[in-house]
Amino acid sequence: MNKFYLAGALLAASSSVLAAEDNNRNSNNPLAAFNPAFSVIFNGMYYHDNVDGEGVDLLEDADSAFHSHGGHEEHEHDELKRGFNLNETELTMSGSVDSYFDAWLSAAISSGGDFELEEAWVRSQSLPAGLQVKAGRFLSGIGYHNEKHPHSWNFADQNLAYLSLLGDHGVSGDGLQLTWLAPTDSYLQLGLEMLQGDNLERAGSVIDAEEIAEEISAELATDVAAEDLNLADQNGPQLGVFTLRYAPDLGARRALQLGLSAARHQDSQAFHEEGGGELFVTEGDTDVYGAQAVYKHFPTGQYGKGGWSLTGEYFHADSDQKAVYHSDPAELGLPVTSEQGAAYVEATYGFAPRWQIGLRTAASGIGGEFSEGDETEEARLSRQHSAAVTWYATEFSKLRLQFNRNDVHGDDGNEEYNQVFLQYNLSLGAHGAHSF
Repeated sequence: MNKFYLAGALLAASSSVLAAEDNNRNSNNPLAAFNPAFSVIFNGMYYHDNVDGEGVDLLEDADSAFHSHGGHEEHEHDELKRGFNLNETELTMSGSVDSYFDAWLSAAISSGGDFELEEAWVRSQSLPAGLQVKAGRFLSGIGYHNEKHPHSWNFADQNLAYLSLLGDHGVSGDGLQLTWLAPTDSYLQLGLEMLQGDNLERAGSVIDAEEIAEEISAELATDVAAEDLNLADQNGPQLGVFTLRYAPDLGARRALQLGLSAARHQDSQAFHEEGGGELFVTEGDTDVYGAQAVYKHFPTGQYGKGGWSLTGEYFHADSDQKAVYHSDPAELGLPVTSEQGAAYVEATYGFAPRWQIGLRTAASGIGGEFSEGDETEEARLSRQHSAAVTWYATEFSKLRLQFNRNDVHGDDGNEEYNQVFLQYNLSLGAHGAHSF
């Protein structure tokens, strides 16, 4: 609780200080009149499933070629329990610094009071030739859904495709992003990112060497130090991301955006526990490729009535690693490869003023394979189907009722079960506009 108050006080104080300084520096800049914008976003829900409250864990443990242990665990959206849940409270601060830069800060406070900085970046505003640079900590531009914060999702939970390959909060990190907007009649943007790549949850993740060494020591009843795992130092940027987005001009009533993404982590790592007591650590390259399509038909009636959208994304990840530590020394250098696809499609429709219905289907484990030497194991397919009804009381508040039907393959076999979410989401204060 103390952390909550401390975080709120720091942000409020920062907001006041920055606003005062900004007013002094930019008294002639009308854009700075309400700078910076500060908002608090409240998010909570009532949750129920018919698997004794294990529904979220079953989804996270769905069969995957990219399961590992000891990876990034610093940022996990609050665990859902049956009944009432206070999810993360988001704090955002954004504004125009001057005519050269704008800035954004986003932080999350968990239900337990833990504070975490999610994004803190500055972005150029006046570079020539359509160039723009963003620096700091930010959500990667990979895919379409990745850059969106939970309060702007069309559903109460993360879709299964992202959950299986990119993790609950997607791809983010500290680094640099360069984009170029082509001088064409249609929208064409190319982007490059260099990120530290030390906080990914699934494909491209790295492990905590100290934690894994302790776990191996306990399992083998011998002393194993982090240095014995023979992992390369993670000094410098490890993750590179390329993005391409294209949007033809379809007029004022419709919009279409197509996109491609590719990412490479040059030193991803994984820890494996096999039957028979075999323990080993692998390291190598991981690549992720993505394709996306988004179509929006803007509302013809009041308050969103008649508007509809259709969004689809597909990702494929493959990893080529080798064993740098093995409980059987004869297996050092063992080649280990993984590959898997995941996809989702979602549609929304404003059937009445302020009312929206959404349908979503997602799958993970598509073509999934995990190979260890000459042995290959297939990842099994998991599916999720969702339906949601959202009432937008105003642009600052909404209530949502969502139903999920899951068919998940995990370590304990196949499980078919239901989830129900009753969510509220309220935004207090000014908040920057969401991206397309």
